[in-house]
Amino acid sequence: MDQTIKTLQLLKQMRNRSVSELTGQLSQQKQLCQRYQNNIDALTSLNEGSQIQSGDTAALMHNQSHYKTHLRHLINWQQQEFAMADKQAQTLQTNLVKEACREKTVELVLEDQQAEIATEQERQQQKIADAMSTQCWLRGR
Repeated sequence: MDQTIKTLQLLKQMRNRSVSELTGQLSQQKQLCQRYQNNIDALTSLNEGSQIQSGDTAALMHNQSHYKTHLRHLINWQQQEFAMADKQAQTLQTNLVKEACREKTVELVLEDQQAEIATEQERQQQKIADAMSTQCWLRGR
């Protein structure tokens, strides 16, 4: 039984470590998603802020057109990166929930085993106490 408890404790530690690692990875992934979102917002603001004025020259309008085209490409690229990062975050979240369930399962099995061992030890101690009481009673007769 001791070997079972030690094995379960080791398994619980491994599951706990796995949950901690996944929690850290998920946090980093969410930060990455937030950075992408901030980039998208900033690029969109730049794109909307650069308007062609009525007195601009043809060369300036041409440059602004290219500038806005590049900004749109960057926005699209950042949106794609954001979508992939968000999908990865969702996958990590799913894995974290699964791993937390496994950890809890191991924890519950460990607690059951420990309670079973404690009950068995109490029974053994009660048997010993009963045997000693019986011997004392028989000697006292």
